[in-house]
Amino acid sequence: MSTPQEEFQKFLDQQRVDYRRSLPEKAAQIQVLWAAAEAGGAGAPPLADLERLAHSLAGTAGTLGFRELGQAAKLLEIVLAGAAEANGPVASLTPAQRPDIARAVAALQASFPVD
Repeated sequence: MSTPQEEFQKFLDQQRVDYRRSLPEKAAQIQVLWAAAEAGGAGAPPLADLERLAHSLAGTAGTLGFRELGQAAKLLEIVLAGAAEANGPVASLTPAQRPDIARAVAALQASFPVD
């Protein structure tokens, strides 16, 4: 018979496995949202969606043991929040902000675990 701690550990292990399986889709979402934001025509929605996705990744990845991914996502979230604060919630990116966000997106993409 398993102890409650062992059962909880099994649950966490399964959550990690399931989360890892979902990461390729999240990486693709990041790429699509960043491409739309970079194109500039769509304005705030892709940036806001990208910030929300980064926020979600930062919390969940860190909680489930994907520390590097969580840290890279937090960095992207901070950079995007700074851009939104500087430009207002409906503004597009300025040319000066694009390289910082592009680097943060690239760092995040590089931090996804590979199988």
